[in-house]
Amino acid sequence: MSLLARLTGSRQNGGVFRWLGASTGVVLAGVVLAVVAFAGVGSVASGAVGAACGAATLATISGVDSMVASTIYGGELVGSETQWNLRHITGAGGLLAAVAADNRAAALKAVQRIVYHHRWHIVRLRALDDAGRILADVGGPYVIAPVTGVLRSRGAVVGSFVMSVQDDLGFTKLEHRFVGDPIAIYVNRRLVVELGGRFPYLAPGGTGVNLGVIHYSTATLTYRAFPNGTLSAVIAVPPPPSLTAQPCAAVVVGEIGRVVERIAARFHPLAASYGAFVQTAHSYTGAIVVVRIGMRAIAGSEGPGPATLPTSGTVSYLGKNWSVFSFAPTPPAQIYLLIAQA
Repeated sequence: MSLLARLTGSRQNGGVFRWLGASTGVVLAGVVLAVVAFAGVGSVASGAVGAACGAATLATISGVDSMVASTIYGGELVGSETQWNLRHITGAGGLLAAVAADNRAAALKAVQRIVYHHRWHIVRLRALDDAGRILADVGGPYVIAPVTGVLRSRGAVVGSFVMSVQDDLGFTKLEHRFVGDPIAIYVNRRLVVELGGRFPYLAPGGTGVNLGVIHYSTATLTYRAFPNGTLSAVIAVPPPPSLTAQPCAAVVVGEIGRVVERIAARFHPLAASYGAFVQTAHSYTGAIVVVRIGMRAIAGSEGPGPATLPTSGTVSYLGKNWSVFSFAPTPPAQIYLLIAQA
């Protein structure tokens, strides 16, 4: 099933939320949706057909925003930085020797060296012996996306570890940077971090939340906390100026385009970072991303793309039909997004 089908299909059957849970190991609980209008900038696919999205606009937009947030979370579990740090931990001779000897003092020093090393981004690391007893635990109190592994010395399992490369505050910064919605993290229903608005101390249990004088709809996502258990990420979606007359499929395309525009704005200068930009935008949204000047491809997440690309509408490529969104933050270069249709 295409990304577009997953998102637009979620209004009736929750498909986007089941898909996210299957693909990232995320438990998505109680996603509460209300009404918001798409206000993206750029050229949106204009050839989409179907009934106006209307009151379902927020459900559609919230599905996209939740998908991006959960993809960010999934990257903290399996991304390249995480894999690199896992190799470092499992190859740390000092840590392996300390755990094999059940030496708590040596294990603490080894874990501190790893967590506080200037080249490695590990926000918390817990080392355990082969019976599951904690030998050392170093890092912040509120940490998201734990990853577990075993410690081996001379081929034998001597212990295990729990590690994370991201804390709750860092995750809210990524969501707010790339999606733009206010967000709060709750542990045991109590607020531990917020960004973009003043959230209530206790997790909101209804369909929305008041941040200042504005009432927002809420999407609640449940992720794993360190070292176990769960936390709740509450994303606040702002109210719309009006309901959209576009089909929901076009709303999905426009919202993905809005997110990619935000991603592009984080690269300075963008023209010198097209390669990194297209890979980031592709990994967070699933869209094929192509940068061109005229007919010449500058960068692409999956090659140069179709021979001819319209600035909006649809295009056939690789045996599929794609909706097209484009924008030009660095003329004469044009950025194209190809989003698979159902």
